[in-house]
Amino acid sequence: MSKPSNCSETSSIAPQCQYYVLRKKRLCRMTVRPGRQYCGEHEPQPKTDNGKDDLRIPCPNDPKHTCYASKLKKHLSICNARQQQQPDYIIPNINGSTDTEDCPRLPLNKIPLKTISKVIDKVNTLYDKYLNDKIPMLPEKPIHETVLEEFNDPGRTESSLRHLRQASRLLHIVENEGFVKPNTCFIELGAGKGHLSYYAWWAWCRDTNSNVLLIDRASLRHKRDNKLRDNSLKTNQCKINASEQNEPDDEGDESSVKYSNNVHRLRADLANLALERVPAVQASDAVVGYAKHLCGVATDYALRCITSTGVLDKVSGVALATCCHHRCERAACLASRPLQGLGIDAVDFNVLLGVVSWATCGDGRSRDVRKRKLADAHTDTHTPTDTHSDTHSRVEVTDADGEIYGTKNLNLSQEQRELIGKRAKMLLDWGRVLYLKELGFDAQLVYYVPSTVSLENVCIVAKKIS
Repeated sequence: MSKPSNCSETSSIAPQCQYYVLRKKRLCRMTVRPGRQYCGEHEPQPKTDNGKDDLRIPCPNDPKHTCYASKLKKHLSICNARQQQQPDYIIPNINGSTDTEDCPRLPLNKIPLKTISKVIDKVNTLYDKYLNDKIPMLPEKPIHETVLEEFNDPGRTESSLRHLRQASRLLHIVENEGFVKPNTCFIELGAGKGHLSYYAWWAWCRDTNSNVLLIDRASLRHKRDNKLRDNSLKTNQCKINASEQNEPDDEGDESSVKYSNNVHRLRADLANLALERVPAVQASDAVVGYAKHLCGVATDYALRCITSTGVLDKVSGVALATCCHHRCERAACLASRPLQGLGIDAVDFNVLLGVVSWATCGDGRSRDVRKRKLADAHTDTHTPTDTHSDTHSRVEVTDADGEIYGTKNLNLSQEQRELIGKRAKMLLDWGRVLYLKELGFDAQLVYYVPSTVSLENVCIVAKKIS
């Protein structure tokens, strides 16, 4: 399915704020009112009625943004972060856990060394028994046709190309699993700026009775689904380019925003969303859930959300690329119960949540330090350089009884730490797969892209068994 060709958007670009952001080495990308040079955040301080400078203060509703003190009352009446009446599909903690946290999570340097060693042994044993050589790497596929035009843009950075490769692969997974059917609601869980759903709309919802539903708890600027606001413009829509970054943020309430008759965005925390009450889901015959890099405990909330009692019968399948396992919570994590049955108790599980970061944290040095050390090594090949051995950055604490805490004396190489971290992450995702199997899904873990594209390259693919 072809997308509209590139065309100039110069005439439609709104005036841009002329404030130079030193940290980003570019102009601010917010739009300005006609006749103004600066956006509201960077406008020089105006004067109040008595001639004093009008100060900008943090908004009481959300200190992440500011407003003028003299206009605080008006701002509070229209602020997007103000308390508002919740729609009926918002039910607090409906997808969370009612379990209380009986074992507080501690950093690894507060945990005895022998406990950490015991958990590492359990991780290796369970991985070798249940997962070794059982997670396939999906074969290479050409870039999906809805992504291809942007992928071939010569101005794309390598980072951008990696994201496009992942989006392309997830689109192929949904199609290859047979999830694309008429009158389907394609739900992006933790949608962020909605890039994946933008491609999904072009691939599966254009000129059909299917729709895309984007769910995220944050209100973000420059959302890609803004480009799908008007179906009447879809045939002559211009290619997204740098001008997208000049697009103004949405005004008003974003708790339920309709962009076109088959594109919907909900501002909701997945922990509080009763999906069966969402009109777009009610009007659909089938439901498909997908996500790219769904972070930590959000994956558990998402799986509970899309497999809730009122939705489960409609679900065709899910394709969730997970990440950030260190941000899981034992009380809410779907893997805690099956792993507990295999000998991972509450203390062990919290250690597991500390170990998973080893898969992606590198050697503990910042990028600048690594570059400086590499440059020193090239300029002075005769002087031994500090290789920053694994033990240098590991904190060790000894209590009055001689008990050793932390990971310093584990004597693991960087490669061994990464391997253990990856195995721990796989066990958490495997626990989620077991949850889906209990609900009647044919579920598995797959490597959906090579690790050179993303270190977080594991996807949960589950198809509902009829």
